[in-house]
Amino acid sequence: MAFFPPLLLHYYITYHCNCRCPFCDIWHSKLYSNTTNTRVNDVKQNLIQAKKLGVKFVDFTGGEPLLHPKINILLKIAKELGFRTSLTTNCLLYPQKAETIKGLVDFLHFSLDSLNKIQHDDLRGKNVFNKVMHSIDTARTLGESPDLLYTVTDQNVDQIIPLSEFAKRLGLILIVNPVFSNGNRHTVSFKNLKFLEKYQFKPYVYINRAFHRLRKNGGNRKKNPRCRVVSSTLVISPDNYLLLPCFHFNNKKIVIKNSLLKIYNSQEFKEYKHKQGRFDFCANCVLNCYFDPSFVYKCDAYFFESLQAKVQYIYYKHIKKKFDVLFGRLDYRPALEIVKEIYKENDTSGLSL
Repeated sequence: MAFFPPLLLHYYITYHCNCRCPFCDIWHSKLYSNTTNTRVNDVKQNLIQAKKLGVKFVDFTGGEPLLHPKINILLKIAKELGFRTSLTTNCLLYPQKAETIKGLVDFLHFSLDSLNKIQHDDLRGKNVFNKVMHSIDTARTLGESPDLLYTVTDQNVDQIIPLSEFAKRLGLILIVNPVFSNGNRHTVSFKNLKFLEKYQFKPYVYINRAFHRLRKNGGNRKKNPRCRVVSSTLVISPDNYLLLPCFHFNNKKIVIKNSLLKIYNSQEFKEYKHKQGRFDFCANCVLNCYFDPSFVYKCDAYFFESLQAKVQYIYYKHIKKKFDVLFGRLDYRPALEIVKEIYKENDTSGLSL
């Protein structure tokens, strides 16, 4: 499937963040300090050219993407060009921005790592739990259907129990996202990956077992790489550089200056495509955000397991939810009330609210 055009554009529109998550280094790394937000005109030019390359999805990311003062304009440009859009937020700013981005995000993700306020706030480094609950209520009032992005570590793996129940009652997808190691204590053991897999067929739970298979197989192998990051994904920085081969391990920054098409067709880009997954830093890599699109580019066990997860996502998001709405199965009370009820009914984690 090497002839496929790139599928996804990861657009880093800001490196600023208002959370302090211990499993992320953007907020404290000197590499990202004193940086500027992306310019609207650069985004428009790059999206026009990305569309010509065949890109289907654009993920506006960061940092915290809602910190960009013109995020609604960027989303509107992408939608007018026919892209499917995605955005992940910690929810600190969502209640203020909700009206302005309504209907502009196809895949809206709210970070929720625990149904316990203390634990979630500890994992985010800020008092954000109540904002997430308020954001869920706001989004549902506006007719939005956000997914709940659950970043799993060995410390919060037991939260799959109350979180899956919470997602089912609200009719929102729980995306189970195993954290990748970045040199700190936040990892997910094979034992806990197996524990998570018990929930793969629970209603509204999205678990991509291809990620688990990749980890159990030792991650990417340089001699026979599974990574297709350069083929599948374009990565653009706030200061308008194309990052190669990816954001986390980029060793080449090419200034774009309205030349994305030219860069893509250059010999240098083709060489990076040939080397994808073969650099020394590619050994044992398990970065979810790059392997998710990479799995599309080769027909193997990873492809089929990832496809199964996508089909299940579509079923719960667009089919089962319609029936649950029709038959009155969803709970429309304030999210925080539902959280308290779940903990009252199920004393599973030993954590109090």
